[in-house]
Amino acid sequence: MYVLPAALEPYGSLVNLALLFVDGLLFGFAGKKATTSIILLVLALLMAGYVGLSIPYVSPTLIFGKLGSILATLYGSIGPVFLTYPIAFIAGIVVGFWKG
Repeated sequence: MYVLPAALEPYGSLVNLALLFVDGLLFGFAGKKATTSIILLVLALLMAGYVGLSIPYVSPTLIFGKLGSILATLYGSIGPVFLTYPIAFIAGIVVGFWKG
């Protein structure tokens, strides 16, 4: 529960909707930056492998295997939560990812 000034209390639902949208917008910005970082990291590792540099004891099979198990665990624990998010939050994520 949040506390609004008396003059804004009738607009509490609109304030909540706006806050959800802004929150989604920030998550969208962060998601786009994270996606860009992951893509650049993969490109850097591919270029290093082409040159002949490698990280010992790490192979692409190991990385993708661990990544798959991590994503499966995350989806199992927080996946159902995404189905309950309001439309404003999802719209904020989409706009943030698009414009970020």
